[in-house]
Amino acid sequence: MNKLVVSPSPHNENYVKTSVIMLNVIIALVPAFVMSVYYFGWRSIMLSAVCIVSCVAFEFACRKLMKRDQTIGDLSAVVTGLILAMNLPVTLPPWIAIIGSFVAIVIVKQLFGGI
Repeated sequence: MNKLVVSPSPHNENYVKTSVIMLNVIIALVPAFVMSVYYFGWRSIMLSAVCIVSCVAFEFACRKLMKRDQTIGDLSAVVTGLILAMNLPVTLPPWIAIIGSFVAIVIVKQLFGGI
């Protein structure tokens, strides 16, 4: 007779890497980004670039200072920067976007454990 094996969930062992999930999120955000460029022009591109680059830089620096493994390859900082840029007005000065990136990555994400 077979024994009943009781184990905690999840029972599906199809593990998907974080980088694949984040890449799918970026692909899903591309149409919204394209429309923001269509409606708001080059300032939308500039704000998105500032947010993405500063989020990646802050994550790199924070992980380096905390002496932990680098997680830039999982693309979560890129997703954070892109979502942050889509929530800010395009007339915002870039230095405020950089402060927002600092808060999002260092204070919220890294100090609470990261992904």
